[in-house]
Amino acid sequence: MTKTIYYVLMVISLFIFPSFLVSSENAVPISVRSAVIFNTLCSKCHEGECSGRLSFDTGSKTDSRHIRRYTGDANLSKSKIKEFFTLLNYMKKKCAVYMPDNVQWKNSSKDISRFMLPSSKGYFIPLGSLESGKYHIKIKVRENIHFQTEVLSNHFDHFLNQEMCPEKKNMLQFELNRPTTVFVRIKSRSPMHIVSFKVEKDH
Repeated sequence: MTKTIYYVLMVISLFIFPSFLVSSENAVPISVRSAVIFNTLCSKCHEGECSGRLSFDTGSKTDSRHIRRYTGDANLSKSKIKEFFTLLNYMKKKCAVYMPDNVQWKNSSKDISRFMLPSSKGYFIPLGSLESGKYHIKIKVRENIHFQTEVLSNHFDHFLNQEMCPEKKNMLQFELNRPTTVFVRIKSRSPMHIVSFKVEKDH
């Protein structure tokens, strides 16, 4: 009888608890800054772990230290750490990228700075929903450095992963087979500043 009750409770928890995680991003306000940090530095290592039964305890001191170490910010507040746990749980349940309030880039180089890491070593740029077709991205940076650029969907479909060299023209090309919500993830080993960023559809 005890075993029967245990299994019933386990089945119920699989339906109830994940739904709580999905709605948790509404209960915990997520800033654009936290979403940019998480999606640039953290999600790539965890995006293959999607499962409705995976979750993390926001009270773990070990996990808090892990977050502080990989974000490079030893002074992250408890509220900010809670945002990272919320983003991680959302990603693991939905297998999707979360950006607060459907924030997206406004097709202006002046708007790009709010999607930059505090360290200036990367960007996570939400392009919004793009039609199917071929596209190219032109990136111009202030520094003479190498950097890695990825183009991915909100469900972690990868369309491009390319290292950009200062000696070459920084133009990327990718193709979408269907309308897709698209993000650009840029990472560098040293600070970088984008001075021009353009996304255009090929005709």
